[in-house]
Amino acid sequence: MNSCLICGGIAENQYFLCKECAKFALICERRCPKCGNFTLNPNEPECFSCKGKKLHFDKIFSLFIYSGSISKLISEMKYGKVKSIAEILGRYLAENAPLELVEGRTVIFPPMRFWDKLLRSFNQAEIFADRLARRHGLKFDPKLLKKIRKTAHQAGLDYEERRENLKDAFTLTRSVKGEKFLIVDDVCTTASTIEEIAKLLKKNGAVSVNGLTLARRTPYFS
Repeated sequence: MNSCLICGGIAENQYFLCKECAKFALICERRCPKCGNFTLNPNEPECFSCKGKKLHFDKIFSLFIYSGSISKLISEMKYGKVKSIAEILGRYLAENAPLELVEGRTVIFPPMRFWDKLLRSFNQAEIFADRLARRHGLKFDPKLLKKIRKTAHQAGLDYEERRENLKDAFTLTRSVKGEKFLIVDDVCTTASTIEEIAKLLKKNGAVSVNGLTLARRTPYFS
């Protein structure tokens, strides 16, 4: 029997949360058909987040809304530098990823600069991506993307500021012509990271780019 990562009790319904703590892990069910964000009107072609924007990614799917138990675990994982949480959450993400989103794709993740990764000792997105690729028997290319420019922390920036912050921050190490990709990350806030990478991939000949994250931030929940 596994222990709950929040309270230490018995994890029953999910193997990382107990029954009570799972009540505060909100599933992202009402998704925008264009950008995948939580929306009050999932039948509309666009939501408040993506309306009028030209997007290069094809789909983004997030399992949870970034709030409650999930936001607590992600914060502890990243800022508490708890690698074991990344491994458990990565396994859960891999087991619950939609097959139509991931099949036939090369799995990648947003890279960190060397010193940033050294300070944390791991990149949680890399762990998630590795678990996903292993689970589904997909090609995993951890060296395809390289971060070539130091960027400010994305927290606190709006969509346009995030786009500008990430502009020309990544480069490719090989040809991607004709390939389909899946970008895996822990949290999607404005989708600017996935969008910047998707733009780079498609500019260089990739035919399709999907995104998969554990959680999605939304102003409807804090």
